[in-house]
Amino acid sequence: MKVRNLVIAVALVVAAAAPGVAQVSAAKAEWAKGPVQFLMTSDEKAAWQKVTSDADAEAFAALFWARRDPTPGTPQNELREDFEVKVKYADQNFKGRLRGALSDRGKVLILFGSPSKATRQGGKQQSAAAFDEDSPTSQAQQEPVRVTWLYEGDAAQQAFGLPRVTFTFVDQLGNGDYRLTNAGVDMSSAQQKAVIAAITQPALTSAPVAGQMPAAAQRPTTAPAPATPSDVLKTAAFESAVAEAKEGKVAKNVNALFAEFVSPNGESYIPLQIYVPASAGIGADAADTIFGVVEDANGKRIAVFEEPAKLTASKGDFFADRTVLVPAAGKYTAVVGLAKGGAPVAVTTVSIEAATPAADAVGVSKLILSDNIYELATAEPVKAPFAFGKLKIVPKGNLSFANNGELGYFVEVNNPGIDTASNLPKLQYKLDLVGPDKKTISAPLTDVQALPLSGSVGPGHYAIVSTIPLGEMKPLLKAGDYTLKMKIVDTVTKQSYTVEQPFKITG
Repeated sequence: MKVRNLVIAVALVVAAAAPGVAQVSAAKAEWAKGPVQFLMTSDEKAAWQKVTSDADAEAFAALFWARRDPTPGTPQNELREDFEVKVKYADQNFKGRLRGALSDRGKVLILFGSPSKATRQGGKQQSAAAFDEDSPTSQAQQEPVRVTWLYEGDAAQQAFGLPRVTFTFVDQLGNGDYRLTNAGVDMSSAQQKAVIAAITQPALTSAPVAGQMPAAAQRPTTAPAPATPSDVLKTAAFESAVAEAKEGKVAKNVNALFAEFVSPNGESYIPLQIYVPASAGIGADAADTIFGVVEDANGKRIAVFEEPAKLTASKGDFFADRTVLVPAAGKYTAVVGLAKGGAPVAVTTVSIEAATPAADAVGVSKLILSDNIYELATAEPVKAPFAFGKLKIVPKGNLSFANNGELGYFVEVNNPGIDTASNLPKLQYKLDLVGPDKKTISAPLTDVQALPLSGSVGPGHYAIVSTIPLGEMKPLLKAGDYTLKMKIVDTVTKQSYTVEQPFKITG
C-alpha cells in the first residue's frame, strides 16, 4: 500500500571541520563533528578552527546558541531545544551506515523542517495498489525502498521561495542507508538560506551571563490580574446567538468538531474547531472573533470564551479553533460561533463525550480525518488546538473528500508498550475502507512508525499519521458514504484497538 507516512523527525549532517589544536578534548571536538555543524556559518567554521581549549570551546558553543535564541532574555532557547529533540529522534529512527542524526534524511529535516507529506515505495512496503484489487504488488516489493518528502504551501515558500519542492531518498542496498538522490532545489543555496534564517542576533559577540537579560528583554515583575470568572459572554448579541443555536437555529454548511488528547504534561484537553466550507459563502475576512460556551448534561456552563480570531484557509475552505478543558468525564454540548465587529456571522453546535484520561492511561484517541496536515513555522504551545509542536492537523469538518484528492488520518496512542531494545513502541495497523455497497477494500496488517508527540521517546504519547492518495486508486472511488476503519496492534503489550470514522466521497 502506497501510504504517505507523515514523518515528524529531524537531524543534521555534513563533514564537520575538526579543530586544529590538540588542547581541545575529544568530547568537545565531537560537538563540532555532529549535526550542529550544518547550522554553522562559514565564519563560525573558521572561528572553530582557532579554538585552543575546552574553555574556549564552551564559550564558542554558548555564543553559537545565544545567537540563535528566538526569545533572548528568557530561560528557554526554543531553537536549541527543538534541534536537540529532532537529533534524538533521528538517532532513534534513522539508523543506517551513519548515526541517524548524520543521515541525509536528518540533514534535510533539520535544515528545512518536517515535510508536508512523505511517500514510501518499493521494498517490502505495499504500494497504493493495496487498495486496488486489480493491481499487482510483486514488482513494487522487489524495488529498492524509495522515500519522497514533499514540501508545499507556506512552509515551502518560506524555506525555498517555491510553492512545492520534493526530496527523494533511496535505500539502494537495503541496509537502511537512505541516500538523497534527487533534490528539487539547489541544496547549497537552500542550506545557506536556512543557516542564516536561524540566526536571530547576528551582532552578538558573547553569550549573556546566566541570570541576566538584556534591558530590552526585561519583563514586568508583577503579573496582570487574572480575569474575573464569568459564565456569561460579554457581548449580548453573542448570548442571543447561543440561545438560538440551542434551539436549532444554526448556520447551514458550517460544522463544529471536537477531539480529546493528552498533553505531554499529562493533562487531557479538548480542541474545538468551527469549519466553514467554501459552499457556506463566508469569506476569509468575514470574522474577527470566535465565541462560544460549553455546558454539561445539566445545562451548567463550564467554559465561556470570546476572543479575537481570524479564519485560516485550508484547501479552499476556512476554519478557526481553540481549546477547552472540562472538569470530569461525561457528556457536554458546545456552541461555537464566529463574529465580525460584534455581530454573529455563523453559529453551530457539537455534542462532546469526554473521557478525561489520566496521564498514565492506556488507549487511543478518536480517528481524525483531514485533507490538510502540514508543518507550522514555529512550534505551538502545549494543548494548542490540533497542533503538536510544529505539526498541524486540520480536521475536515464536513468529512467530505474529493475522490481525486487525499485522505489523511491521525490517531493519538497513549502509553503504548515500549520495546526495551529500541526504547520505542512497536505498533502495527490495518486499514479497511467500507464503501456504500458495504464492499470492503482492505490493506494488510503492517508495521507503523509511531511519532512521539511529547518530543521524546519512551513512555508517553505517540501518533499514527498517514495519508491515502485517493487520486491514485484505480478505479477512483465512486461518490457516496464510506467508513475508514483502523485496527491498531501493540505488539509489546499484545493489546489492540479499533477506531473508525464515516466520511463522504465526492466525484
